[in-house]
Amino acid sequence: MRADWKRGRFSAIEETERIDQGLRAWQRHMGDVISWWRFSHTRSVSHDIYDEGDDGGLAYDGPWPVPVLHATHTETGDQELDRGFYTVDSLDVTASFDQIQKTGLTQADIHHDRYLRDRIAYDGRLFRITQMSILGQIRRADVLVSITAVEVKPDEITADSVFAQYIPAPGTGER
Repeated sequence: MRADWKRGRFSAIEETERIDQGLRAWQRHMGDVISWWRFSHTRSVSHDIYDEGDDGGLAYDGPWPVPVLHATHTETGDQELDRGFYTVDSLDVTASFDQIQKTGLTQADIHHDRYLRDRIAYDGRLFRITQMSILGQIRRADVLVSITAVEVKPDEITADSVFAQYIPAPGTGER
């Protein structure tokens, strides 16, 4: 693309398509895959005060396998809080916006924080998305996305039966 007013050889749409093709090729060679569940606002029943599942629980659509460029699962040690020790892992993901859109997520969902109740599974753990940032754009079309998430502890997902596989069996010693 040219920076002046003259038209260059390629349009912004062509450039974006080429970037998306390159990112898909990189992901196939070096990337990873996460599982993504979208929160269903229409089917979920929440408690009026605690914003937790009530009378049937929270409903999620998915999971969708989402190819990502990079995922980093950080296992943290015990954090000393005023109520005792608590361990919460974190997840940082870099993905092509083109791949994220396949879950149904749109630019409006990102700008209005509608992804905050979605869930991601990676490395045998379930995570709650806490932040999503746009890392790159071409003419306001998102290209790269950064996702930050924290682990959802088993005692927090008892009402959401769709995530039963992430609740360890009693006596297994898993956290």
